[in-house]
Amino acid sequence: MNDPTPRPMDPTPKSLLEQISTCWPMIHNPVQFVMRYARAIQKYVAAIVRDPHDAEEVAQDFLVQVFDKGFCPENVSRGRFRDYLKSAVRYVAISHLRKRRSSELSEEMLSSIIQPNSEADRAWSHEWHDCLLERVWQSLELHQQQTPDNLYYSVLRQHTNNPKASSDEHAARLSEQLGRPVRADAFRQQLRRARKHFAKLIVAEVRQTLQDATGDAVEQELIDLDLMPFVREFL
Repeated sequence: MNDPTPRPMDPTPKSLLEQISTCWPMIHNPVQFVMRYARAIQKYVAAIVRDPHDAEEVAQDFLVQVFDKGFCPENVSRGRFRDYLKSAVRYVAISHLRKRRSSELSEEMLSSIIQPNSEADRAWSHEWHDCLLERVWQSLELHQQQTPDNLYYSVLRQHTNNPKASSDEHAARLSEQLGRPVRADAFRQQLRRARKHFAKLIVAEVRQTLQDATGDAVEQELIDLDLMPFVREFL
């Protein structure tokens, strides 16, 4: 029997950026947070050190140090966490190069490493972008597993893998996967909700990496990491 009790209407949803606080969020497990972006660290070191064997050794040594000694986000006085982490990784990589060469790096070589939009810098940003999205996909999958009748992960994955397919085609394929019927209109509804939730997860992940997570700062980080296409319509 349906419950006749009237329910309050949902409040008007606020902009994602309006929901962001202006303080540095608490990172409860800094080591685990750094490890999320281990692949970005490895790619960045490889772009600096070049030699694959040495690059792997330097990256692993850095991650072992983080695991053994910890990593304190309170050392970030301002700006972006990824910039602070990148500086720490770059210091270790350049120190390795100087040690192996038994001399100071030439100014030209050092400049090529630290200049904005260098090959290493592009590798860092690209891999950070991919690591962040991977983390968001994992969170979306967990949300589906923990929420009854939620198909956010399944519908968004299916749409992402085959964006040109019609809702009818997606619904038929999903029905086959789940072993129960899914209507095309239900698929479209789940997809709209999934995309919005995916955007919220992206903003939440980005917010953790900013010391002063104002709306403007988050928006700029979304632009810099080429994540705006995922969230633009929800801002």
